[in-house]
Amino acid sequence: MALVGAVYGEDVMFDALAITDTATHSPYGGAAVVTDNPTGVSFDQVYATAKTGVFTSTLNQAATLQPVWSRDGSTWYAFGSASTIDAYSGSGTAQATVIPLSTPSQYLPYVGVTATCATAPTSGTLSGWLERLG
Repeated sequence: MALVGAVYGEDVMFDALAITDTATHSPYGGAAVVTDNPTGVSFDQVYATAKTGVFTSTLNQAATLQPVWSRDGSTWYAFGSASTIDAYSGSGTAQATVIPLSTPSQYLPYVGVTATCATAPTSGTLSGWLERLG
């Protein structure tokens, strides 16, 4: 199916997630990601070609963010390089990072990010958004 118009918007991947362990956290839980575009018509992210992850953290431990992709929205695979968002010092603005999740030469139907802390945080949260334009 050809893209007939710009698909844009934002999906919440992590909504102030309070990580308190060293497990890998996924925003999708193996389910397909479906959202609404600004006109209210359902579509999935397969139609957006430019995707970027934007993250903020007030966790008191660093978190590793690993890009993942899926062909069908149910089985996920790691790709690219993991990024680290530093531990929050407890004052000032939250830590932030941006992760490119696609390029013009690399089309991935579904993308996301998993988050893992090597040391269990005792305070703070992780928030992340998937920005898309296609």
